[in-house]
Amino acid sequence: MFCGNLVNKLIKENHSSYPLAGMINPTFQNQGTASVTIDGRNLAPGETYSVYAPIVLQNAIPITFSPDKTKTRQLYIGYVDII
Repeated sequence: MFCGNLVNKLIKENHSSYPLAGMINPTFQNQGTASVTIDGRNLAPGETYSVYAPIVLQNAIPITFSPDKTKTRQLYIGYVDII
């Protein structure tokens, strides 16, 4: 059995290659007013995208916010980090 810690991070900027290496079961929550595209999947404000992957991820994905600068960029990612 693995032991891990719950980690939560706030993403406010675009990333062409956001690293998922070492994460288990990442969940993205769009708490801002700007829509955001995560690896081709569009998340409107208030939406959540969960990845059920009971394995340690190794890849990276693009994260792109809508270009409207009047909107708030507030994407949370929560995941398990193995210790």
